Amino acid sequence: MQAQSVKNITVKTDSRQEIIDAAAQCFMQKGLEKATIDDIADVLGATKGRVYHHFRSKNAIYFAVHRQAMQYCFDGVEPLLPLMIPSDKKLEKMATAHARVMMDTLPYQRSIRLGVEIYLRGSTTETERGVLSELITLRNDYEDLYRDVMRAGVAEGRLKLANVEIGGRVMMGALNGLVDWYRVRPEQTDEDRDVIAKTLAQTVICGMIA
Repeated sequence: MQAQSVKNITVKTDSRQEIIDAAAQCFMQKGLEKATIDDIADVLGATKGRVYHHFRSKNAIYFAVHRQAMQYCFDGVEPLLPLMIPSDKKLEKMATAHARVMMDTLPYQRSIRLGVEIYLRGSTTETERGVLSELITLRNDYEDLYRDVMRAGVAEGRLKLANVEIGGRVMMGALNGLVDWYRVRPEQTDEDRDVIAKTLAQTVICGMIA
């Protein structure tokens, strides 16, 4: 399963990780199409040579940002899967965790939200299209974690969904939409983020409760 492959990614060097972090910030600020290697180097406070030492192109950097963003999602939600609680409560916890990941790793999540459609309709090599396909499969595998819990909830009579596939897309669309309207504020606390995440999760799950 593709989801498993995320866990097996080789641990990145500090330098490589710093480049990925800088790229995520740059993509969020300038937009994926306008951001350049020079821009990423400026955010990093380094030369282009340092960036090219680890990545051959902006596309390669974007793919690394995308993989890291997905890693954050899996890391936030997978620990909840073994919980022995009713499916509706588990789904709410998963949705809350996802919303927190969206806020806590906002540059990454906004970058991949902006990027997939651009790259799918843009000029890419066969190898790059293969990587994109893998990343899309990875995201589908992640969303399947939610759909599996939804199916269990329907079987238990705790959730009411006419179509789990559509229900999953609606839920993920609402949760991922957070990156479009959420803004980091200096005065905002961890508790404030928890309230936003839980409120969003409860709002989304409410319509599914049997």
